[in-house]
Amino acid sequence: MTYPSSIGMTFTIDTRVTRLFTVRPQAARYVPAASDGQTQNGSLSGRWARHAQDLPPLTVDVSNPAGEVTHPIYGELELYVLARPPQADLVTVTVALRNRLPKPAEGDKDLNCWFQVGLAVETPRPALVDRQSLHTEAPAEQDMASAQLLYRNARMFAAGHGCATTWGDGDVHGALCQRVSTTFVPRQEVPRAMAGEVSADLRLGFLSQADATRIAEELALLVNEYRSWIANKRDSLIAGNSGGDIPEHLRATAERHLESASAAADRIQAGIDLIAADPEAFKAFQLANRAMHLQRSRQDWVRSKSTAAFTLDQDQRWRPFQIAFILLNLPSLTQPGHSDRGIADLLWFPTGGGKTEAYLGLIAYTILLRRLRDNSAKGVAVIMRYTLRLLTIQQFERAAMLICSLEHLRRADAELGEEAFGIGLWVGAGATPNDAKTARRNLSRLARGEDVMEGNPVQLKACPWCGRVLSEADYDVRRLPYERMVIECPSTSCDYRSGLPVHLVDSDIYRERPELVIATVDKFAQMAWNGAIANIFGRANSGDHGPDLIIQDELHLISGPLGSTVGLYESAFDLAASDAFRSPEEGARKPKVIASTATIRRAEAQISAVFDRKSRLFPPPGLLPDDSFFAEKAPREEFGTREYVGVMASGTSHATLMVRVYASLLNSSLRIEGRDEDRDPYWTLMGYFNSLRVLGSAYLQVSDDVRVRLGLLAARDGQRDQVRDVNPSELTSRVANNLIPVRLKNLESRFGEPGVDSVVLATNMISVGLDVDRLGLMAVMGQPQSSAEYIQATSRVGRRWPGLVVTIFNAAKSRDRSHFEGFVPFHQAMYRAVEATSATPFAARSRDRALHGALVSAVRMLSPAMAVDGAAATVEDHAAIVEEIKSHLVERVSRVAPPEAEATYAQLEALLSVWATEAAGKSSLQYKDEKNAANALLIRYSQALEKEDFVFSLDHAPWATPESMRDVDAETPLKQIFLRKDA
Repeated sequence: MTYPSSIGMTFTIDTRVTRLFTVRPQAARYVPAASDGQTQNGSLSGRWARHAQDLPPLTVDVSNPAGEVTHPIYGELELYVLARPPQADLVTVTVALRNRLPKPAEGDKDLNCWFQVGLAVETPRPALVDRQSLHTEAPAEQDMASAQLLYRNARMFAAGHGCATTWGDGDVHGALCQRVSTTFVPRQEVPRAMAGEVSADLRLGFLSQADATRIAEELALLVNEYRSWIANKRDSLIAGNSGGDIPEHLRATAERHLESASAAADRIQAGIDLIAADPEAFKAFQLANRAMHLQRSRQDWVRSKSTAAFTLDQDQRWRPFQIAFILLNLPSLTQPGHSDRGIADLLWFPTGGGKTEAYLGLIAYTILLRRLRDNSAKGVAVIMRYTLRLLTIQQFERAAMLICSLEHLRRADAELGEEAFGIGLWVGAGATPNDAKTARRNLSRLARGEDVMEGNPVQLKACPWCGRVLSEADYDVRRLPYERMVIECPSTSCDYRSGLPVHLVDSDIYRERPELVIATVDKFAQMAWNGAIANIFGRANSGDHGPDLIIQDELHLISGPLGSTVGLYESAFDLAASDAFRSPEEGARKPKVIASTATIRRAEAQISAVFDRKSRLFPPPGLLPDDSFFAEKAPREEFGTREYVGVMASGTSHATLMVRVYASLLNSSLRIEGRDEDRDPYWTLMGYFNSLRVLGSAYLQVSDDVRVRLGLLAARDGQRDQVRDVNPSELTSRVANNLIPVRLKNLESRFGEPGVDSVVLATNMISVGLDVDRLGLMAVMGQPQSSAEYIQATSRVGRRWPGLVVTIFNAAKSRDRSHFEGFVPFHQAMYRAVEATSATPFAARSRDRALHGALVSAVRMLSPAMAVDGAAATVEDHAAIVEEIKSHLVERVSRVAPPEAEATYAQLEALLSVWATEAAGKSSLQYKDEKNAANALLIRYSQALEKEDFVFSLDHAPWATPESMRDVDAETPLKQIFLRKDA
């Protein structure tokens, strides 16, 4: 390893204030010392003695920049100063501390090294300029202009070189600073966000019991206070005291923010007016609040592991942004033809703020309203889509508790009909069974103690209603009269001892059509392969309605190749979910789309490309990042913060630095004084990695090197008999599907309980959706590839208790060095650094990959006669509906990507021509035929890759078609060939 020979920083000084600055260097050396304190020349035995050097300060005048100047300050230690020519009275200066001593040819190189080096720069009066404030024009992109407005008070007074820079709050005076210094362990506290306070009574108990007039009056207080807040912000904008005095070039952006807030207030008021005037909507709203009251009270009761009898928690209440989001969406959910169904409402709130509860409330309202209007209504009302299986399974548990609450209400209210409410988990075959036969076989294997790696039916590990632990013995496949899997709570006092309203088998979901389906987004690629999926859209049963609400969680993940493929299939999905081809009078209805995220940029373009809808952000931003009325900065003393700490060591390997950091954190969690409940948040160390390759190496190092290092630290502390035990666990895509629910439950185990994790190593599997509020400690191995991923991942800790995140930078990577050197400015405004997302579903390469899949999906979902496998040969018999479907697809492209409309039309024509030709020549043409691919319209990509003579072309069948939207790149299969014994 080569040690660095210099550190430095760059800053800008305003010469109108002062032309002078003073540099104060510091450094120390270590030399071997004998036991009597005498230096042993050349000997490395004995102790090392530290000698701090008193280095003289240097005052520099930038009146006449002389370019590069070197100032010797002690022996071979020198100060380098570069003052650049002034621009508009501003001079940018770089100062560096350099060690000119060469590496010795023999002996210990530490003898020629300086340690604890640092630089501090100060001016007689505040004159160091915030480099961010030099922008005098608003960016053309609205999102960038908004970020510049919101984070105008996030300062950057210096940039480090080989180190980070920092400054104290007392040295900052507006956009000027008096003193900056270097640091090798930068730290920045990031405050938690909390919901804003309002005077309205938002208790769930009140909203579920009071009359319509009283509720409307209370909710009106919320809107009135929001409008007053908007008016005050507008007044302050005019008066010029809006928090840091908004620059002239950002005033138009500020006004746009306030206009969006006014529009949101009008929409909230429209929701209040609706429930005040429509008795049916009011009852659905009231029952939804009752269901949420049950769900949230039950959730807290189960999580607390209470042994007392369950009672409703009367303190449960909505956060203002949650009820506001529900209210502004009520008109479009209540009226199928409402213009807001052409808007995708995007719920933006920092991670851990309660977004899930907001759309659980909307789910409850949608399901209840449908049943109140028709108590015999059947079919899927809401589809929730996620991108990651970890997120899907964990959110399924929370949603299952809501459905149990709705079913509890239905049993007591005849108006809600006799059909039970239900929820279905519809994810890949790797996680849940496709049919009852597979479920029965895998349950038998589990009963024999065998591991089931794929198609494991045991996804719920605890009853969502009472919290009782569930095992495979509580799962059973029965004929009722159809074969279906039943999950019975083993508790004799549970309301669901005879069966939970939960469906985990694909065939059960197609037949039962539960009101809520939770799915992974890539599962919808199966529309081209399985006509039974049309049941989810209410296409196979004449009495079914299509879904009224589509929820897309973590929208920022629907980008890049995955987003483009999703956008293609969305053209078929949107048609199937709408009332197209159902009946003439319902042709205009399409589902309402809502989405949520905590990190996104250019959401409007992404939503247009993927969902073919306009977008509205809620809550609309205010004039500061932590003040939008609905969200504000949480008091540090009451809620704590999340502190970020950066470490980078140029003179050692990244792996060695990780071992030292892990050992120090684990040892400290054992040594700190305090109660067990204070120690618990920091007992489990979450290790975050950017790749499986690095994680794999780290797993071995934690098991070996970290354990050894902990023994050394214990000995140093005089505690040889108290060494922290380390047993690393893993949460990655390498973990078998059947083990993921177990690993998630283990994370909830607290200090002192059996099975509590010491170290959990994870990749981006946990970056969204992991909701374990006891976690407070994380180490990030290298800067993640995107700022959004970094924000999402590190937000998994510090939700309930103060959090500590240590980022271990790799000195060999320029991107890591850059983030380390700008650590403080970056963490002051992390959301400003979120990258733009993009999706190009109708680009040529994307069309080649999956346009045929989207076309076949649309045909099978929209035409019952074309849904069955053997119907592929009858495409000419249904030419009219196929032609209309093609027209719908082309119209969508004309709205989403006009330049691609003509090419898409030509490609669809060519695809339909090939299909018709194949059908004419093969009277038994199937959509899929595993035994005879030549008789199929489609072939799985994996199967096509295994055929050496297969030609990938859309000019003839079979078409290589994806079964999952996630596998968007071709794979090269590797086969192991064993040597002959006689070789």
